[in-house]
Amino acid sequence: MIVLFLAGACILGLILFAALVRADPAPGFFRTLGVGVALAVLVGLAILRILPHSGSDLGRVIFSLALLWLAWVGIMAFVAQLLRARFPQSTDWVLLSSGLATLAPATGLVLALWMV
Repeated sequence: MIVLFLAGACILGLILFAALVRADPAPGFFRTLGVGVALAVLVGLAILRILPHSGSDLGRVIFSLALLWLAWVGIMAFVAQLLRARFPQSTDWVLLSSGLATLAPATGLVLALWMV
């Protein structure tokens, strides 16, 4: 079950990243993505820290981690578009390294499960 979840997260993360960096950014892209990322981080952390704990918190934890993961993919797309606009000659390397960085949360989860 966890393998399917991680595979889905990796594939979905790369698809979302590719959709965000596909074209040259519109004028309001950075502002919209920045607000979306900040909102996802704040809501994800608020769900984890502010809401009262109950006996079964698995759904709450998974939802908040999903929001933090989406924020991470958004941050990688933000950085990739920013570097792509600043250094147009290195677009391929920027997109490749940022795309691989979207896999960092899933890799961290695999390592954490492997150590337990």
